[in-house]
Amino acid sequence: MKLVNMIETLRTKTVKKIAYGILVLLVMVDFIIPRHEVHFFGDKIPGFWSLFGFSACVVIIIVSKWLGKNGLMKDEDYYD
Repeated sequence: MKLVNMIETLRTKTVKKIAYGILVLLVMVDFIIPRHEVHFFGDKIPGFWSLFGFSACVVIIIVSKWLGKNGLMKDEDYYD
């Protein structure tokens, strides 16, 4: 319970800064760790899979917002 209380007392900006710092460290580790075997073209480029995962997440968010607005949401008087 102590950890939960500590997290709740932290400000949102502080948590965001910590999360961004961890993300930057993980990308930097991807540049440091050597590749032993290259299976895909992306394995040759440092940081490629991090960028690929981030861009795929952004595309999923954009497509789902578009689908929600154009396909799922209806006007209030749709059944009238």
